[in-house]
Amino acid sequence: MISTKSRPAPIEIELKYSLTKAEYSLLKHHLTFRPHTTKTQTNYYFDSLQLSLRNKKTSLRIRTSGPKTAIVCLKFPKSPKKHSLTSLKINYEYEENISLTIAKQIIKGHTPISLLEATPLSVLNKHFSPTTTKRLLCLGSLKTKRTTYQRQKGHLFELDKSQYLGKVFYELEVETNNPKKADLLIKTLFMEKGISYRPDKISKNGKFFIDWKKLSQKKKA
Repeated sequence: MISTKSRPAPIEIELKYSLTKAEYSLLKHHLTFRPHTTKTQTNYYFDSLQLSLRNKKTSLRIRTSGPKTAIVCLKFPKSPKKHSLTSLKINYEYEENISLTIAKQIIKGHTPISLLEATPLSVLNKHFSPTTTKRLLCLGSLKTKRTTYQRQKGHLFELDKSQYLGKVFYELEVETNNPKKADLLIKTLFMEKGISYRPDKISKNGKFFIDWKKLSQKKKA
């Protein structure tokens, strides 16, 4: 795991809940009265073929959204301790906007991501050897149609439909500074709407790499 002693990073606190397609539609209909925006974004995940970053609970991605936006992001857990809420994820997160043209060059493999001059890579280079970072390449992508609802009472709801490696899944993410209060709110809402309460233990990045690894092993067999 990466240490943050040398430099603090913004902290992301979020709750994740798994939904069925029907529950996703029901929740979307319920929330439709709230001011919201919908956009499609694609996460391109980078690692070595040995999953050197994944094995140390580290995630590196480039996210594109629309014809002009590209963001490189480095993310890792704030602490290894278990939380009382299964759905709770607390991560350090370094992000920086980059040129979409450069992003495309990196994604296609024309330019190594290790050469990118951006804060997420500077932090990464301090904690992984040059040998490791030089082996990083884009292992695949995950596309999400995200509907973000206007923040209310300190909670931000993000309703996602995601696709990767031929799979589709649905989830609700809630960004908040008061996880216990937000989780109680979700439990109440789900109970009222007949939605099963399923805290999601695995992040999008985690889902992607679990199935990527399975496919990789299958190809080798």
